[in-house]
Amino acid sequence: MENTLISRNLMEAFRNLLCDERKRRRLTQAELSDRSGLSRQTISLFESGKRMPTLLSLFHLSKGLNISSVKFLSLLSKRINPASNEH
Repeated sequence: MENTLISRNLMEAFRNLLCDERKRRRLTQAELSDRSGLSRQTISLFESGKRMPTLLSLFHLSKGLNISSVKFLSLLSKRINPASNEH
């Protein structure tokens, strides 16, 4: 049960981060597709929460968003557990 909750939280955080970062850069899914090398359908599946990315996909997405993969994962971590980021 706990793993299911963690997976759902991770999926929700990832899909929201991807969508927010894409829109912040004023990119369409098609434009992100062109920049990342991933299909538009794959990006749509990620944003709808129907598919989780592989590590390789994360690298492609960060490249398409012009953000380092470390920064992308850091932003994702903050969304998963915001309380642990308060100092």
